[in-house]
Amino acid sequence: MDARIREMTPDDCEAVARVRVRGWQSAYAGLMPQSYLDAMSVKKDAARRREVLAEGRARTTDLVAERDGEVVGWGCYGPSRDEDATGEQCELYAIYVLEEQLSTGVGRALMTE
Repeated sequence: MDARIREMTPDDCEAVARVRVRGWQSAYAGLMPQSYLDAMSVKKDAARRREVLAEGRARTTDLVAERDGEVVGWGCYGPSRDEDATGEQCELYAIYVLEEQLSTGVGRALMTE
């Protein structure tokens, strides 16, 4: 089944935090101190995301990828920070997919959107 890509809502904050934290813990194992990775908190990450959304501070567009009603990926993009970028260009700030969803097209679907 293909992933459904849509804009993130406040109700997605917990699921997005889970995808992001698990992504960090998987991708950066052995590259970052394990104590840092172990201390990452889904609850704190979700709370920070809710706060940013509620205050309207987000300068990014956040997308989620769903399969069978479950958020399995997240990506965000916004204005390019390159000095020579035009107003039409954007920058991918982050993209994460649950480890068990790697090589299934979820990341590609997020990038395409």
